[in-house]
Amino acid sequence: MAVTQISDGRWVCYYRVPDPDGKSRVKKEYFGRGPEAESAAYARNDELALKKRRPARVKTAPKFYELAATYAISRNFNQNSKKQLKIRLKATILPLLGNKTATSINDSDMDRYVRKRRTHGVNDSTICRELTDVKAILNWATTRHPKLIPFNPIATYKKPKANDEIILPPTTQEANAILSASCPHMVRIFKLSYYLGLRPGAVELLSLTWLNVNWENQAIRVMSAHKGGPVSRDVPLHKKLMQNMKKWYLTDEKKGNIIHYHGKPIKKFQTSWKGALERAGITRRLRPYDLRHFFITTALENGADIKALSEIVGSRPETLMRHYQHVTTELRRKTIATIPNLGDTVSPKRKKAEEKKPPLTY
Repeated sequence: MAVTQISDGRWVCYYRVPDPDGKSRVKKEYFGRGPEAESAAYARNDELALKKRRPARVKTAPKFYELAATYAISRNFNQNSKKQLKIRLKATILPLLGNKTATSINDSDMDRYVRKRRTHGVNDSTICRELTDVKAILNWATTRHPKLIPFNPIATYKKPKANDEIILPPTTQEANAILSASCPHMVRIFKLSYYLGLRPGAVELLSLTWLNVNWENQAIRVMSAHKGGPVSRDVPLHKKLMQNMKKWYLTDEKKGNIIHYHGKPIKKFQTSWKGALERAGITRRLRPYDLRHFFITTALENGADIKALSEIVGSRPETLMRHYQHVTTELRRKTIATIPNLGDTVSPKRKKAEEKKPPLTY
């Protein structure tokens, strides 16, 4: 009979089936919500050949926000990636592109998007990541069966070149300056990040509670971020950090989150971090995540075992080798340098051993 969308947003296909008494009754098939459900309902309508009795409604292309919503639900992301995608969609992408019909988005729309983001001081690397999301959603919509849109209208659009600058971790002098300029909860954030190499986010750093601390074994259990590694890991406590944490524990009335603001858990600390940098007189770009880089770089430069370090920070050894190649390359050079040259004078120990050997007799 027809395809329609009911008040709760679900798509329904109506058609008649014969009753035993020779009459007919209307049967309904429900296909859920969203553009994918709409396509399935129309496909069912075509299958039943109901469009021959009544002209089917001309199907309009879905809005971009509809595709984005279906994409975010249907794609198999890890939890953190899905969370970050939703943040980018809600904060920046959908306000600028969401209400446009998906197939009507063109290169001019993309140019306007880039100009708009640049006027807000956003760098091209961030813009490039956002446009990658837009292209991925449109490409995904063309590969569905049935297709949600017939083609990707911006498949050939060239994104801005990512200008990813290499941000060096803070020097010891900068680290001490930031620490001196930090407020109490920022001091805890800084020291825990530096001594444990944690990812400074809600999953690893900000979720730490006093129940995670094993005072007897001098270790702390960290719930790992969703990066494909172990769910949790036990990290040994540095002697200096252990001393600090004992003082913090005694001053905390509520034995809940280790990082808190007047007893209340902290969800983000970008403002506190920015304030500490300004008070420390540091004008170059530094991120909270660079404290983790500081920990890993310092450990590698001091000859830390890569496998043990990877277990502490919750990353694969090959990931550390790839991201900290400038450090590991130097360590490999030092290793090679310990091998003596061929033809060099033998070591005194070896020379003494050879002198003790009896002379050869013929």
